[in-house]
Amino acid sequence: MSDIPKSERSESRLRAQHKAYQIRKIITAELMASFAYSQQKQEKHIKAMTDHIADKTTREEAAQKIRELEEDFDTWFIKRERDQVADLCEGIARHLRRANTIWPDYMVEFTERRLEMDRAMECCNALQDELQYIAETLPADKNKYMAIVLEVETEFKWIKSLRQSDNRFLPHLKG
Repeated sequence: MSDIPKSERSESRLRAQHKAYQIRKIITAELMASFAYSQQKQEKHIKAMTDHIADKTTREEAAQKIRELEEDFDTWFIKRERDQVADLCEGIARHLRRANTIWPDYMVEFTERRLEMDRAMECCNALQDELQYIAETLPADKNKYMAIVLEVETEFKWIKSLRQSDNRFLPHLKG
């Protein structure tokens, strides 16, 4: 235990790494819940698509066809997006860990550390894009996505700040 009170401690340089793990946990929970997929929202959507059909039997047949097509699409889509989103979350943490293992003495090491942070920021941006696309494509609770997107945005800013603080190495680098 540290003798320095928490309020007087400087911010950890690993907070971005811990945030990456936190985001990964949140995303994993959403992946397990199929991206907050809502059967109720899907049924509301199908009803809106078939309300114009006057004959009840024809309307039910059309609704069933739409339901089957959308369920097939949603199953395929969710499986595909789960893999992509999980890979991006893993990429943020992986690139940050790689960057944090490089303590530069030479310009080439500084450049490699910076590139790893850039890659982590790229993963943040790609993750936000995927979450936005999923929220627009699936019948799901968009508020859950917004909370995650804000967490990813915070992570991006922290990585950018960490990257900027690395300029302290520049005067001491060799070659």
